[in-house]
Amino acid sequence: MIPYAHAKALLLAHAGCAKALTLPLDEAVGRVAAAPVAAGFSVPSFDNSAMDGFALAAADAAAARPEQPLRLPVAAVAAAGGGPTLWRPGTVVQIMTGAALPPGPDTVVPIENVTVERDGDGVARAVTLTAPPRPGAHIRRRGEDFTPGDALVTAGEHLTPHQVMALAALGVGRLEVAAPPLLTVLATGDEVRPVTAASAGEAPGGDAIFNVNSPYLRTAARLWGGEIEEGGQVPDTRAAFAEALRTLMARNRPGQMVLSTGAVSKGEFDFVPAALADVGADILFHRVAIRPGKPVLFALLPGGVPFFGLPGNPISAAVGFRFFVVPLLRARLGLAPERPWRLPLARSHAVKPGYTVFLKAALSIGGGGTPRVEILPGQESFRIRPMLAANGWVAWDESCAELESGHLVDFYPAFPQTVA
Repeated sequence: MIPYAHAKALLLAHAGCAKALTLPLDEAVGRVAAAPVAAGFSVPSFDNSAMDGFALAAADAAAARPEQPLRLPVAAVAAAGGGPTLWRPGTVVQIMTGAALPPGPDTVVPIENVTVERDGDGVARAVTLTAPPRPGAHIRRRGEDFTPGDALVTAGEHLTPHQVMALAALGVGRLEVAAPPLLTVLATGDEVRPVTAASAGEAPGGDAIFNVNSPYLRTAARLWGGEIEEGGQVPDTRAAFAEALRTLMARNRPGQMVLSTGAVSKGEFDFVPAALADVGADILFHRVAIRPGKPVLFALLPGGVPFFGLPGNPISAAVGFRFFVVPLLRARLGLAPERPWRLPLARSHAVKPGYTVFLKAALSIGGGGTPRVEILPGQESFRIRPMLAANGWVAWDESCAELESGHLVDFYPAFPQTVA
């Protein structure tokens, strides 16, 4: 049995790197950028008006006072996308928000700050100012937002609609992203029954149980950036499991990872380690000093395909996924190592020392804006109900036996979208 930190280092050493694929911009959200993207031109690419109003040279209106109003004729109208507009000293150009500033004017006066004279058709013919404008007011300058070479996206960055907004402003219509790893989920256990549309509300009968691990792992893997292949149920024999592995290896899928649940402990029917030996796999570790999920196993199948043997208890499988599979997924996608949130514990809690303990937890924000983490009751590895209240995990170092209320603990969100 090895410490968690050692086990994590071993698996990360074999994470590999996802291949890149190019996607249309709209399809890149949620993916991880495979390459940096920089601005190719200035945004705005021209000086333009930030207001509906009138463009003028500030010096032409410097003498305007309430007791000495200044009247200036309207020389032209500038609309957004309407092309260049001519201006003459001593005049104003009626300008709309986003329209290019004509050569000459250095200021825009909002329409509500002037008195507008209109002809019978409602067309503005002159404006009257009663105060001098501030030079440079209400103008969006060329390059004020982006200049050539500005970073838009960095490699290893999760893409959100915020990045899409910036990329679209620079005309970037396609993007290189990391190809999602393909996770194949295998289930063991002759007592396990599949969940189907017809199974709701009825117990499976006898000593059978429903397969909760495969649906959990499939859906969790998608949230963490993987694609899923259902490996199905494997009969509880060494030979059947080895044959299932040979079938997967023969497909030779790029970026594949294999997850199985159950049959990794020390019981009579825990055949996964022996089946891995039968197919020539290299077991890097089996049994880690953690609770729950101590029997977790990590191996490399022939060809370097990562294999995770997760325990069959549902919470043990969830811990194995979150703290073994997710770090490898993130590394393969090019994401930086995850950093936990250091947050105060709501109530004291004791655990058995000598293990890294992962505890179902709920993060909340109090009325005064103070965050607090509560370790939930029902920490047994078979108990699913507390997961409905959990939005994360507290990771407890093996050297600690008890932490007092208010002590800062490492909190890991359950999923990327769990906590804003």
